[in-house]
Amino acid sequence: MTQKYYKILNADGFSPTTKFDYNPYLPKNGTAGEWLPEIAERVLHASGYHLTKYWNMWYEKGARIYEAEFKGKTEPITFGVEEKITCAQIRLLRDITEEALQTLNKEEFSPESWNIGKNNTGVRNIGSNNSGNYNTGNRNTGNRNTGDYNTGDANSGIDNVGNNNKGSSNVGSNNIGHSNAGDGNKGYFNVGNHNVGNGNMGSFNVGNNNIGKWNKSNLNIGFFNTENSTIKMFNKPTNLKLGQIILPAFLRKPDAKEAFKSASKEEALKALTLPNFDYAIFEEITGISKADFDKKLSE
Repeated sequence: MTQKYYKILNADGFSPTTKFDYNPYLPKNGTAGEWLPEIAERVLHASGYHLTKYWNMWYEKGARIYEAEFKGKTEPITFGVEEKITCAQIRLLRDITEEALQTLNKEEFSPESWNIGKNNTGVRNIGSNNSGNYNTGNRNTGNRNTGDYNTGDANSGIDNVGNNNKGSSNVGSNNIGHSNAGDGNKGYFNVGNHNVGNGNMGSFNVGNNNIGKWNKSNLNIGFFNTENSTIKMFNKPTNLKLGQIILPAFLRKPDAKEAFKSASKEEALKALTLPNFDYAIFEEITGISKADFDKKLSE
């Protein structure tokens, strides 16, 4: 379903902020109004025509609400609630004031604060139990959050602690992705700042699973590496990268010892041919002994 946008005007047809006269462009007799003149140079929140998805965030008693369409939308520069947009041209389609006000659930609408929801502390929220303003969702602490359980401002997602995050479960600010702890990360499960990738611990890494800073690669521990690290197995180095290792199926289960009981001989042999295989280390980690392998291979 296409998201609808609205224009809020004073009862006399003038803009409440710029005092521009919209009367020549109002819809009449069931017919949409004319397109307004194009504004080529437009700046968000400054010049251009402004519309909103959330009329309650801008409505004042006695105003008129018009459904509208637009051309030339300026893209938002922050995350969180897009409380209004700036456009090159708009056209007012119909007056929906009475329709909008009558369809509100009276039990969940507070005309004194223009909240649509219950138990909000603040104004112009859509949702319930928000502490702050202009939130669309539930149980947000802060302002202009889109989603639930955010603590901070302008988050788009769930369970963020910080500001301007786009994703969920971030602790920090300006992250794009999920479960980051830090600031300015683009990816998932990063601990640190300004990483581009996943699972990094440190800062300024471009890649995955790096520990350190300024790596442009994967699986490195250190600084300024551009080549993917090879891996160690059984406490000894190999010349293999992570993606080159394929473990037998029983070693992809959380209880490897239990899974080994139903594993095939072929899977057991695959484990024995892993690089640098060592019975003692394997038993220490998985609980599967040399005797268990001998029994499996003799079946």
